[in-house]
Amino acid sequence: MKATDLKLQELLTFSDGHIDFQGRRLVLHDINAFSQLRKDLLEGLGPVPTRRILTRFGYYWGQEDAAAMTRMFKWDSLEEWLRAGPVMHSLQGVTKAIVQDLQLDENSEHLFMEITWHNSGEAEEHLAAVGIAEEPVCWMLTGYASGYASFCMNKDIIFIETQCYATNKPVCTAIGRDVESWGKEVEPYLTYFHEIEIRKKILDLTEKLKLSEQKLAKQRKNLPKFKTSLPSFFEVNSPAFERVVELATRVATYDSSLLITGESGVGKEVMARYIHRLSLRNQGPFVGINCAALPESLLASELFGHKAGSFTGASHDRCGLFEEANNGTIFLDEIGDISPSLQLNLLRVLQEREITRVGENQPRKVNVRVIAATNRDLIKATQEGTFRDELYYRLRVIEIEIPPLRHRTEDILPLARFFVERFSKKLKKPNVKLDAKCLNYLQEYTWPGNIRELENTIERAIVLCNDEIIRPEDFSLKILYPANPTANPHRSLAEIEIEHIQNVLELTHGNKSQAIKILGISQATLWRKLKQLQ
Repeated sequence: MKATDLKLQELLTFSDGHIDFQGRRLVLHDINAFSQLRKDLLEGLGPVPTRRILTRFGYYWGQEDAAAMTRMFKWDSLEEWLRAGPVMHSLQGVTKAIVQDLQLDENSEHLFMEITWHNSGEAEEHLAAVGIAEEPVCWMLTGYASGYASFCMNKDIIFIETQCYATNKPVCTAIGRDVESWGKEVEPYLTYFHEIEIRKKILDLTEKLKLSEQKLAKQRKNLPKFKTSLPSFFEVNSPAFERVVELATRVATYDSSLLITGESGVGKEVMARYIHRLSLRNQGPFVGINCAALPESLLASELFGHKAGSFTGASHDRCGLFEEANNGTIFLDEIGDISPSLQLNLLRVLQEREITRVGENQPRKVNVRVIAATNRDLIKATQEGTFRDELYYRLRVIEIEIPPLRHRTEDILPLARFFVERFSKKLKKPNVKLDAKCLNYLQEYTWPGNIRELENTIERAIVLCNDEIIRPEDFSLKILYPANPTANPHRSLAEIEIEHIQNVLELTHGNKSQAIKILGISQATLWRKLKQLQ
């Protein structure tokens, strides 16, 4: 999980009189009311006590958010967990927080972090209540940043605001370091952080929230089912796919033949359509065919057309797909499955730019761009003699290899959200959203079926979900409990069976009625299996 994967709509659930943040209740407050509170505190208590109160308030808030982030997600690294704090600050509307620098030493013992806060709500509060300040006043923001980072690092991290919008500066800036790295420079600021030994309380609250979530999951089983733009497919986050899209964009305007390779389900036809849209032929047709779907005789007729009477059922002349695609693009999917004789015919098309209909001798000129695709190893096929090497090199003027989804995990969540929006409209459940607890499962699964499997998974989850929220239990068991390649291969069948039963019971939060439906066994059988564990 990366900090940039966080989305507000997946973290919050809104209902009448309640805003839920994954088990924590949130309340919206008005900035004008809070500025008046700040003014009353300053006038009634003085600046030092007021700063201590607001700093401690922010510190506790930051610790709560840090605990929630590690409870809900598995982060790629400590750095990503730390970066999630400023992202949460931004999502909550407090400020637009941008990490300018983040340095961790080799053993993660010492931290240096620089953050800029744009449009600080706290600075605006102070300006509205008091006016221009002489010193930085974003006390809650520094408290939050300190509390969040301290929880992550499990040691005291103090942020000091070095410039502030309330002092007539363009933005607010804060520097965070561990106390040891600050040295004596931090001593005047420590008084505002006194009596903040709350980490144990936060951890206790986190455990209570986990128990509450399990109870809520059981209650959701009894809820009735309600009957109920889009990010581009090329919202690129992974470097591997970014290189693919960059290459496709560069070659799109040229008429050179293309070969798109990759595993089944990676989106080869989608890529071919993308290239056609960017090409100089985009006003012409895009015609596609799966070469593995038809027998040789029918495929030849589909591709090149036929003359009336050339075979049984050919009652009239018919043009083929190459002619239909004239001045456009033809997409030949599963090209590695065509027969040797068709390979020879296709080679002639690429060399001479002409086709001959089945049953005719008269060649016909065609003006098409050929894009082919395969999930086979064509180099190996040429070595084995099952695919003509001349055709391979004609098709592969430029090769675009699309990586499998497991090698571009940064793209999984944008794609999942894309499919949620698409299928929520198609299935007339327009308000469906992913619960944040789904994100780890989506990113950790290896997706052997690639994008096609992800698409089908999201559609299934939308059909099955209650109250328009997709939760982990709406996914199939193979996603929640994927096979472990490192598992002991010498385990007995009984051991594997018991492990599977335990996983299902964990998924259903101990609901045996639900478990026997998933397992396909009787209640008596489940009782007997569980007794074996005792």
